[in-house]
Amino acid sequence: MKTLTFVILCSASIALAEDFKAIDGKEYKNVKVSRVEPDGIVLISKSGISKVYFTELPKEVQDRFHYDVAQAGAYSAEQTASQMALQTQQAELRRKLAEEKNRY
Repeated sequence: MKTLTFVILCSASIALAEDFKAIDGKEYKNVKVSRVEPDGIVLISKSGISKVYFTELPKEVQDRFHYDVAQAGAYSAEQTASQMALQTQQAELRRKLAEEKNRY
Protein backbone atom coordinates (compact mmCIF):
# COMPACT_ATOMS: atom_id res chain seq x y z
CA MET A 1 0.00 0.00 0.00
CA LYS A 2 2.84 2.39 0.86
CA THR A 3 4.54 1.63 -2.43
CA LEU A 4 1.39 2.38 -4.40
CA THR A 5 0.97 5.71 -2.60
CA PHE A 6 4.61 6.59 -3.29
CA VAL A 7 4.27 5.79 -7.01
CA ILE A 8 1.11 7.89 -7.28
CA LEU A 9 2.75 10.85 -5.56
CA CYS A 10 5.84 10.63 -7.75
CA SER A 11 3.83 10.49 -10.96
CA ALA A 12 1.64 13.38 -9.79
CA SER A 13 4.67 15.60 -9.24
CA ILE A 14 6.00 14.73 -12.70
CA ALA A 15 2.66 15.52 -14.29
CA LEU A 16 2.60 18.98 -12.72
CA ALA A 17 5.94 20.03 -14.24
CA GLU A 18 5.56 22.42 -17.16
CA ASP A 19 7.63 24.35 -19.68
CA PHE A 20 7.23 28.08 -20.28
CA LYS A 21 8.81 30.24 -22.94
CA ALA A 22 9.02 34.00 -22.48
CA ILE A 23 8.50 36.38 -25.39
CA ASP A 24 12.21 37.28 -25.30
CA GLY A 25 13.09 33.60 -25.92
CA LYS A 26 14.08 32.62 -22.38
CA GLU A 27 12.85 29.13 -21.54
CA TYR A 28 11.75 27.72 -18.19
CA LYS A 29 11.82 23.94 -18.48
CA ASN A 30 10.42 21.38 -16.05
CA VAL A 31 9.12 23.99 -13.60
CA LYS A 32 6.18 23.91 -11.22
CA VAL A 33 3.91 26.89 -10.68
CA SER A 34 4.22 27.69 -6.99
CA ARG A 35 1.68 30.50 -6.93
CA VAL A 36 -0.06 32.94 -9.21
CA GLU A 37 0.07 36.63 -8.30
CA PRO A 38 -1.81 39.39 -10.10
CA ASP A 39 1.36 40.55 -11.89
CA GLY A 40 3.09 37.22 -12.56
CA ILE A 41 3.69 33.60 -11.66
CA VAL A 42 6.23 32.16 -9.25
CA LEU A 43 8.03 29.11 -10.64
CA ILE A 44 10.04 26.47 -8.80
CA SER A 45 12.75 24.54 -10.61
CA LYS A 46 15.85 22.55 -9.73
CA SER A 47 17.90 25.77 -9.89
CA GLY A 48 15.65 27.76 -7.58
CA ILE A 49 12.61 30.02 -7.43
CA SER A 50 11.82 32.57 -10.14
CA LYS A 51 9.08 35.10 -10.65
CA VAL A 52 8.07 35.65 -14.24
CA TYR A 53 5.91 38.69 -14.94
CA PHE A 54 2.93 38.28 -17.24
CA THR A 55 4.24 41.06 -19.49
CA GLU A 56 7.14 38.70 -20.31
CA LEU A 57 4.86 35.78 -21.24
CA PRO A 58 2.83 35.12 -24.39
CA LYS A 59 -0.85 36.04 -24.59
CA GLU A 60 -1.94 32.38 -24.33
CA VAL A 61 -0.22 32.01 -20.93
CA GLN A 62 -1.65 35.33 -19.74
CA ASP A 63 -5.15 34.17 -20.66
CA ARG A 64 -4.63 30.77 -19.03
CA PHE A 65 -3.79 32.39 -15.68
CA HIS A 66 -6.47 35.13 -16.03
CA TYR A 67 -4.08 38.10 -16.22
CA ASP A 68 -5.77 41.48 -15.71
CA VAL A 69 -3.70 44.61 -16.42
CA ALA A 70 -5.62 46.84 -14.00
CA GLN A 71 -5.41 44.35 -11.16
CA ALA A 72 -1.68 43.82 -11.81
CA GLY A 73 -1.05 47.59 -11.72
CA ALA A 74 -2.87 47.98 -8.42
CA TYR A 75 -1.00 45.02 -6.94
CA SER A 76 2.38 46.39 -8.05
CA ALA A 77 1.57 49.83 -6.63
CA GLU A 78 0.53 48.25 -3.33
CA GLN A 79 3.74 46.21 -3.16
CA THR A 80 5.85 49.29 -3.94
CA ALA A 81 4.10 51.30 -1.21
CA SER A 82 4.68 48.48 1.29
CA GLN A 83 8.38 48.36 0.41
CA MET A 84 8.72 52.13 0.74
CA ALA A 85 7.03 52.08 4.15
CA LEU A 86 9.32 49.28 5.32
CA GLN A 87 12.42 51.14 4.11
CA THR A 88 11.30 54.30 5.90
CA GLN A 89 10.68 52.36 9.10
CA GLN A 90 14.11 50.72 8.90
CA ALA A 91 15.84 54.06 8.26
CA GLU A 92 14.11 55.56 11.29
CA LEU A 93 15.17 52.61 13.44
CA ARG A 94 18.78 52.94 12.25
CA ARG A 95 18.72 56.67 13.05
CA LYS A 96 17.41 56.01 16.57
CA LEU A 97 20.01 53.33 17.21
CA ALA A 98 22.79 55.66 16.01
CA GLU A 99 21.52 58.43 18.34
CA GLU A 100 21.51 56.04 21.30
CA LYS A 101 24.99 54.81 20.44
CA ASN A 102 26.32 58.39 20.22
CA ARG A 103 24.79 59.28 23.59
CA TYR A 104 27.07 56.86 25.41
